[in-house]
Amino acid sequence: MAGITLVVANGNWPQSDLVETLLEMSDFTIALDGAADKFTGWDIVIGDMDSISNPQEHKANQNQENTDLAKALEEFEVDAVVGIGGGRLDHRLGAFSALFETGSDAILYFEGWRACRVDKSGLEIELKKGTVCSIMPFGFVNKITLQGTEYELTEQDLQTSTKGVGNTSVSDVVTVSHEGGDLLFIWEANEP
Repeated sequence: MAGITLVVANGNWPQSDLVETLLEMSDFTIALDGAADKFTGWDIVIGDMDSISNPQEHKANQNQENTDLAKALEEFEVDAVVGIGGGRLDHRLGAFSALFETGSDAILYFEGWRACRVDKSGLEIELKKGTVCSIMPFGFVNKITLQGTEYELTEQDLQTSTKGVGNTSVSDVVTVSHEGGDLLFIWEANEP
């Protein structure tokens, strides 16, 4: 995962050295608004500049239709996002929604957890056996297939519910696919 495009948001950062590790792996780093005050070495600042200490030094994106994260995901092919934990609940939920509205393949990094959108083309992810993982449909999702977990699915339709919560990987590879809708895959982090 060397040479990633990284977004660093202004929420709570994980307590571990995760942010530093991701920054070291990054070839291009995007600071979202006030996050630019928390570290140096970013390549660009994106946002409406309502929480940065020196807004006059940056070009503000005044589009209030999208969050700062959605603005970054629309403009760049982002691999990883960190700094979205804690803070306002609407911002945390908005991070998941931003993946769907932009069609982003970025991985969201939380303290001890990861999350990503499952595209219609599917997802194949390597996990240690025994890793806690979940699928979360946002709205109606058609024909979900989940393999490599304790509770597998075969072409099952799901809608927003808790049905996919609290599964466990039983294989080194977990695969998820579906035929339409917004599906999130969440897993317990084993490493950065």
